[in-house]
Amino acid sequence: MVKQLKVITTKIRRLPLSSKKLLKRVAKLHSKDIDLGLDRFQALLSRLGNPEKSLPPVIHVAGTNGKGSTLAFIRSCLEAVGYVVHAFNSPHLVRPHESITVSGQEIDEDMLKGLLKEVIRANADAPMTVFEAQTAAAFLAFSRQKGHVVLLETGLGGLGDTSNVIDKPILSVITPISKDHQEFLGKSLAKIAAHKAGIIKSGVPLVMARQEDEAYQVIREKAKLEGVPLYRQGREWFVKRAGQRMVFEGWDADYAFPLPGLTGEHQIANAGLALACLEVLKTQFRLPNEAVRNGLQSVNWPGRLEQIPTGTDLPGDWELWLDGGHNEAAAKTLNQQIKKWDDKPVYLICGMLKTKDSKAFMDQVAGRVDHVYTVKIPKNKQSRTAAELAGIVQDAGGLATACEDLALAFHSSIRNAINQRAF
Repeated sequence: MVKQLKVITTKIRRLPLSSKKLLKRVAKLHSKDIDLGLDRFQALLSRLGNPEKSLPPVIHVAGTNGKGSTLAFIRSCLEAVGYVVHAFNSPHLVRPHESITVSGQEIDEDMLKGLLKEVIRANADAPMTVFEAQTAAAFLAFSRQKGHVVLLETGLGGLGDTSNVIDKPILSVITPISKDHQEFLGKSLAKIAAHKAGIIKSGVPLVMARQEDEAYQVIREKAKLEGVPLYRQGREWFVKRAGQRMVFEGWDADYAFPLPGLTGEHQIANAGLALACLEVLKTQFRLPNEAVRNGLQSVNWPGRLEQIPTGTDLPGDWELWLDGGHNEAAAKTLNQQIKKWDDKPVYLICGMLKTKDSKAFMDQVAGRVDHVYTVKIPKNKQSRTAAELAGIVQDAGGLATACEDLALAFHSSIRNAINQRAF
């Protein structure tokens, strides 16, 4: 009987695990969700055979806002020519698979499971964060699949971020820097910029978006110290809207393109940053203007001022938009877009983490919309309660209703709007 029990136990342990369950197992290995530093991760990579040293050429991107959009533009333009692109982005919106793109396709479940199992075995129960496991899995995938380029986005900061084990990228990129993740990166813009500037490598060209002066000075000094060619928005390159076109003025030539395929005036700046990157890399990648034009317009980047197709629950003339902005700079961008909807009532459904500056966000947005419906983010201990967030909205001068869940918030906004129209 004892032997039979042992056999049954072994079979249970060998049941296939999903990537979701594997990541839950990893989460138990470390007491913190975020733990910046490279020593632990470099030791893990060494046990995996250092896949980070066998990657295709890497474009490394840091910043606060616009990292994902900028990489999406670069990827779309390169793929329009026919280049094979790998990409690592964070965070994901719904599924962790979204963060890893292998040869232009989101990683499938079987590949992700296999890679995570390999990472877990090599780690041997040592402390490891979920992000470290995901990054290691991405590096393994990219090192084993042929590709022309890897687009690599930092997870947090830059200096102690897992992505910063890349010794010699072909290009470093810094998007606009603002205050976010201050509990990890520091309270001042200068300290945050020092973390972001950690991706700057000796001799590797740096393309930079327009920055606040405090951040710019830190980045400029780091670039000078490392002796890197510097390509700055407003100095070496410019981008602007001209009617229904976008004009990019570079150091070699000027170009006019249709407006980019992502919504919002801020996406013109992100597209311009991508074009500046491609301008630097034009000796390594063949990029005909027609392909770049097609890439700028066919770009896809979900969750950033994304219009969602309306379903049967919405009145026919309603629009539903999704945006993942969560800091003051993102709120200012959202504010600019809401201004364009002044001829329509605008209702905001919102949940936020305690780690985010909800007051700074709502100071920008609450008074601009007709009503805010607040919710608690489900299954997240760091979420503000709906009541807490509603109070912050009211303090910012907005009207707010705390709702039990997203479904209630959604239907309450529709019902209240219809009632107001009736009067």
